Amino acid sequence: MFRKTFSILLFFGAIIYGQTNIELVSNFNPYPAIGYNDIWGYVDGQGIEYALLGTRHGTSIVRLDNPSNPQEVAFIPGPQSVWRDIKVHGTYAYTVTEQTGSGQGLQIIDLSQLPISATLVNTVDTWFNHAHNIFIDDGFAYVIGTNGGGGMHILDLTDPVNPVETAYYTQSGYIHDVYVWDDTVVACAGSSGEYHLVDVSDKSNPQLISASPSIPGIYAHSGWMTEDKRYFYGTEEANVRDITVWDLQDRSTWDLVIPSWQTNSGATVHNLFIKGNYAHISYYGDGYVILDISDPETPFLAGEYSTPSQWGCYPYLPSGLTICSDMSNGLYVFEFMPDKLGAIPFSCSMGMYRGVINAVD
Repeated sequence: MFRKTFSILLFFGAIIYGQTNIELVSNFNPYPAIGYNDIWGYVDGQGIEYALLGTRHGTSIVRLDNPSNPQEVAFIPGPQSVWRDIKVHGTYAYTVTEQTGSGQGLQIIDLSQLPISATLVNTVDTWFNHAHNIFIDDGFAYVIGTNGGGGMHILDLTDPVNPVETAYYTQSGYIHDVYVWDDTVVACAGSSGEYHLVDVSDKSNPQLISASPSIPGIYAHSGWMTEDKRYFYGTEEANVRDITVWDLQDRSTWDLVIPSWQTNSGATVHNLFIKGNYAHISYYGDGYVILDISDPETPFLAGEYSTPSQWGCYPYLPSGLTICSDMSNGLYVFEFMPDKLGAIPFSCSMGMYRGVINAVD
């Protein structure tokens, strides 16, 4: 179902707001000549927080107990690649790259000896040689964008060092990214311009539930569900609509409640993560952008900090810090203070964003 829309321009405090409610705690750039990609977080048994920072030649494990002075404590080499994606299960990190012919498959890194060391304990290439991304939920890894068709491999991590494949799902074609909760997957089906819901309650027999209408010209890149699991915020990398918002209250129907949300700069969006009432977004040109989604159908800019070429962010550390990766400048550590400008109205400052307000038929 589509809703009637009309575009508006709203003035807000992007410059003032962005400089005062997001504090840069530190920037760590250990490999400036190499470059960076994805990022994830980890907390060890002592409560020490870490950034797992993807580089083009491996995974940098960075200690953050003194966040103003990050320290690399381990480095796990990997095949040279523009892409490297990382997720965590228990005391293990799992990394994939899309570098063809690398033979990496799935790297499994033991983090249990941190802060002293981390160790590559297995490299699994039984089912795929390379992959674009990985998502882990409830003891299962969902590996997508692999060679041999680009579908979704479901791996049982009961033995975390020796995964077992339970299914290979191909009904959605090439899958670029997924979001998984309980027994449901949102599959981002790339150039088809569609998002799919997949039932994985039977891990050996995934079933397609429904597909969103295809939106011409977009690349269904990635996205995240709101915490009540009703709304899906999708990001598209073709720089046509940037962010779309879908109401999935009825899982057989994709209701497009926000056809487009874009920053005014025209920068391309990359990845988005939701924590509570905020969406934390990486833009290649705009950097770290935060939306207030207290009302998911009326998001508005809540903060912005410019970095040159941001890839990803991770807002889930217990400390409340957000860690972001920039392809050129490495690790950024931020503190977001949403209430800091509560007394200053948006209309009092310069700046503009381009949004869409929706009216129901």
